[in-house]
Amino acid sequence: MADTFTRRDLDLFSQGTRIAASLFVPDDAEDDAPAILLAHGWGGLRSHLVRYAELFARAGFAALIFDYRGWGDSDGRLIYEGGERLTTPGPVTLPVRVLRDGIDPIDRAEDVVACLDFLATEPGIDPARIGLWGTSYGGGHVAFVAGNDDRVAAVVAQIGGFGFPPEYRDAARARAGEKARGLFAPRVPQDGLDGVPGLLGTPDIARMVAHSQLGGAAKIKVPTLIIDAEFEELNNRLEHGWAAYMMVRQNAPAAYHTFPCKHYAVYDEHFDAATGLAVDWFRRYL
Repeated sequence: MADTFTRRDLDLFSQGTRIAASLFVPDDAEDDAPAILLAHGWGGLRSHLVRYAELFARAGFAALIFDYRGWGDSDGRLIYEGGERLTTPGPVTLPVRVLRDGIDPIDRAEDVVACLDFLATEPGIDPARIGLWGTSYGGGHVAFVAGNDDRVAAVVAQIGGFGFPPEYRDAARARAGEKARGLFAPRVPQDGLDGVPGLLGTPDIARMVAHSQLGGAAKIKVPTLIIDAEFEELNNRLEHGWAAYMMVRQNAPAAYHTFPCKHYAVYDEHFDAATGLAVDWFRRYL
């Protein structure tokens, strides 16, 4: 156990876009310390994960939190809004739009990988002992990355979203066709298009339908803990967390734990118990 830790705020880059991150390192950490990369959910921010990162740091792990592109303190992506064709490389001044608050699981998985790239090459971090922790929609992101990146040594995914509702597949594919034709402005969904009541941000359903977090879970070969809310109201947990667990257990040590609550109570009344399970899992497998 570490009594104190040091926080270092960083600028990292995902596909050329600057993302804001913070690294927490126990003050008594030896070289080659284990590390945990944390990924938040749908509209979650890095600031919401500080208490988790501090807890993991006190437990002896380095911990990295970050804002997805277009959220929090990270830069937004840019989309060109002019008519001139960009056929000549090099610096140029152009009319652009800054994209903010988008929900794109493919981009978000790339952001997780960029942070993993940083941790795996950071002095003092053991690249063979890096775990992923994700919550809500971030639980699906870390499962996808773990199934496709052999640098991940262990996973904890709590109250995760692991896929796109099949009843909206036709609408999403129609939206993909509209995007390809540039039929709405801006050409990347913004301003609540296809929004979900009660949730922040604009989901890019055309990208969601083309991405499978469960497909990533089916390829995980490292120890994975799935934590769910028994009375989950945002997803059918049997089609998400439980389905992911059933896939992972075919190839790796896996455990499934539920708390008798709805989604957001895992962050509050069950915070201590849920993080305790995560710490124990990472101590066992990192």
